Amino acid sequence: MTRHPKKKEKEKPAPNNPNTKDVPPEVPQSNKTEGVKIKNPLDKLFWLRVGMGILAGALSAELGYSIEETSRLFLGFGIAIILFIVSYGIAKAMRIPIPSSDKKKLIMTGIGSYFFMFIFSWILVNTIIHPEVGLQVIR
Repeated sequence: MTRHPKKKEKEKPAPNNPNTKDVPPEVPQSNKTEGVKIKNPLDKLFWLRVGMGILAGALSAELGYSIEETSRLFLGFGIAIILFIVSYGIAKAMRIPIPSSDKKKLIMTGIGSYFFMFIFSWILVNTIIHPEVGLQVIR
């Protein structure tokens, strides 16, 4: 078994070294952006998709309320797909500066959150619209 030499760490002078008494302790330089969060354009796209997912779910529940039960599923997912395509168009219009090797980031950013928020808001609004379904007495 071979032993590798230990990596040399920054050598710190001993605290009782007489040569270091006049040297002030190192003060870390504060970053100018410390405390200020820089907003990434992809973050804006993510939150746009979350909002559009909520909108798609609410629209699916509202528009599906007046049609028959068998076509509600197709209407709901159709609205979700159409609004996702619209969000992609908005993302292209935002002109987010990303390298050409990462072009699929415009599609993939927030896609999971979009569909989870779509399903969640669709179920929530549908439950609010139809409160009598859960209140039936079981005999």
